[in-house]
Amino acid sequence: AKLKVSPGISFGKIAETAFNQGLKELATMVLEHEPRANDQVSLLLNMEQEERALRKAVESRDADLIMSVVLHMLKRLPGQSAAEAPEDPEKNPDGAAAQTQFFKVLEQYPQVLRHLVAYYEGFGLDPIKSAGRNATMALKRIYYELKKKKVAAKIKVIESYYKPEWKQRIRMLENAQELYKTSDPFASAATKTQARLLQIQRKCEIDFKVSFVDLSINQTLAKLIKYGHTDRASRLRKEFQVPEKRFCHIQVKTLAKEQDWSGLAALASTRRAPSIGYEPFIEACIENKAITEAVKYISKLSYSNEKMEWFCSIHCYGEAAEVAHADRNLDALRQISSRAKTKPIVKARIDDMIKELTGR
Repeated sequence: AKLKVSPGISFGKIAETAFNQGLKELATMVLEHEPRANDQVSLLLNMEQEERALRKAVESRDADLIMSVVLHMLKRLPGQSAAEAPEDPEKNPDGAAAQTQFFKVLEQYPQVLRHLVAYYEGFGLDPIKSAGRNATMALKRIYYELKKKKVAAKIKVIESYYKPEWKQRIRMLENAQELYKTSDPFASAATKTQARLLQIQRKCEIDFKVSFVDLSINQTLAKLIKYGHTDRASRLRKEFQVPEKRFCHIQVKTLAKEQDWSGLAALASTRRAPSIGYEPFIEACIENKAITEAVKYISKLSYSNEKMEWFCSIHCYGEAAEVAHADRNLDALRQISSRAKTKPIVKARIDDMIKELTGR
């Protein structure tokens, strides 16, 4: 009480003196009156009272002070430095208990965990680089200790894609799948599917001597179609339950890009009408500057107005006029004629059609 009324007195210095004299309990009591959080925390750390120091840092709401305490605690873990990730307990059994206690303390302070996660994420999750590798290991360890399996699995998935060897990647994806099982069944199924796709892609590389690994399912299908392995693509489509219409779109775009017009025609004629209609065929032909091919599919459209609009969009005014003339559609003929001004010969022919229908 006497100390409280003494102006300018440093409770931190008094506590430090008491601690140096072996009066640890007295030092702790005096330190409670120190108004400066930095001084409080610094001495508490020197007194090896990390948990109390962390509580004081959290109460101060000073992010830098909080992190300084956490990093100090990390550094004191067996075989550990502040810049490194917490070690795998299997590699250092002696430090396992200390690490578990460390994470139990942190679990009481969600805001501290957020700071620690942000600290490690700041290094980037690139396991190829030393800092990124340590950060990735640290985050995995944090989430493992806190039983946050979903986030730990996500990090494993990210880490797997930095593995140059496909078998290592599959192994990590399988580990992630196990972690996802109880936390996110959908992600577990998706991860299992991705591992399976990776195995199939590797098999395709062996069979066809072309790279497939790291492609999406759509890209894998497209590449198989590009190299003429349609049967393998069809089996892959069924296994991965790719919708028939999406598969048809992939086929159309790939065949058109490869200028395989006979293959595209064969696809269009496999049934009475393609499940996706003829417009994707038209669009793919136009995109690849194959106007003559586009005309073939425009002619297959069911409705006259669609035919005329598509023909006019590619400046095939004569073909559009033929459709209008067959329907005896004077209004359409006049509109087509007005759009064909840049083609005088075609326009003259259209105007003759108009005269024929009007009797003039």
